[in-house]
Amino acid sequence: MKSRIFHRTIGPLLVLPLLVILATGATYRIARSWFGIPKETGWKILDIHTGEWMGEIGSLIWVGVSGLGLLAMLCTGAHLLLQRGGRQPLRRWHRIVGLVLLLPLFATTLTGLAYRFGEAFFKTSESFEDILMMVHQGSWLGKPFSPFYILLLALGLLTLAATGLQMRFRRAHHHPAQR
Repeated sequence: MKSRIFHRTIGPLLVLPLLVILATGATYRIARSWFGIPKETGWKILDIHTGEWMGEIGSLIWVGVSGLGLLAMLCTGAHLLLQRGGRQPLRRWHRIVGLVLLLPLFATTLTGLAYRFGEAFFKTSESFEDILMMVHQGSWLGKPFSPFYILLLALGLLTLAATGLQMRFRRAHHHPAQR
């Protein structure tokens, strides 16, 4: 029960930062792969993605709070997947998308966090950072498929956010005492 309350409470707080992160991450990968945007433009998009525009400390907070928040959502969501599911179509859809994307989102989030914090605090090697980015961006699938992987993650996370918010606010509307 505590997992559900935590999941339901923290989710709406993470929606805006996660939308910015997924939009900029997907835009960067797709625009670089399919449309060949210049590296300089790509770096500007990544500055938003990583929060670099807020400076070193702001970036670490941005990535840390967003990434750890998403990991917490994934862990509580995984715990909720083990419980009996609801019968509402919206909740069923949320659970299916969550189940399909659980491991890819976990891997992408964890490697993004490891890259940013490894770079800032542990002076990780370039080869290790390359491996982290290979997992983070889905490059392990090969050049033609990496953008599709990122697009799938972005659309999936967008679907989870939309269905989660709908369930959260539908519940708040129907049960005002449990806000």
